[in-house]
Amino acid sequence: MTLTSLTISGARDNLKSGEFSSEELTKEHISAVEKGKNLNAFITSTPEIALDLARDSDARRARGETLGGMDGIPIGIKDLF
Repeated sequence: MTLTSLTISGARDNLKSGEFSSEELTKEHISAVEKGKNLNAFITSTPEIALDLARDSDARRARGETLGGMDGIPIGIKDLF
């Protein structure tokens, strides 16, 4: 199983256990978005911001201060309108 095929709860549980970091998870998702660029699935991509937020999440997690269950999990939002 790859990091990009995990469910949200699977990603959350593995982040919590320290199996991988939010930065690692985010890098894998950024790579997947780049590989599928020809699909035009996203009109805007902000990998630098995503990585900064992932590092912030990892720092919070190291201090035991997460913002909630989704903290550190990258998401993509599809604009259908």
